[in-house]
Amino acid sequence: MVSASLYNRSGPGSPADPRKFIEDWSMNDWKWMIGRSYSTAEFSNDKLARFPDGYPVRLADLDFTVIDKDTRLHGHSRFAFSVRGARYGYVNCSVMGESAGQVAQMWAPLADKAERVVNSFVLDSP
Repeated sequence: MVSASLYNRSGPGSPADPRKFIEDWSMNDWKWMIGRSYSTAEFSNDKLARFPDGYPVRLADLDFTVIDKDTRLHGHSRFAFSVRGARYGYVNCSVMGESAGQVAQMWAPLADKAERVVNSFVLDSP
């Protein structure tokens, strides 16, 4: 999944300097920006990377469980996220299954491809 949208700098909790925000990112920032979309979100492998022009992008892995009534699905994602000017964007490669073990088996053969896709993400300058 690839998504880009307008970023509201005047919104509550929006950073005044998005570039500095991405550079000084924390696990709490992941949970605030992405994790609230998931009922359980455990982030790992958080790192700062750079687009070809040097602009910052955050990368991380995410393990989650989605619960809806009697249905429980486990998942794993590899994310890239950045805010640039009046826009934000992200790329998310993920798999979901009935158990964490099944997800791990599904992810293993895709991990290298997902890493290449996520690392190829570029949010063009405004």
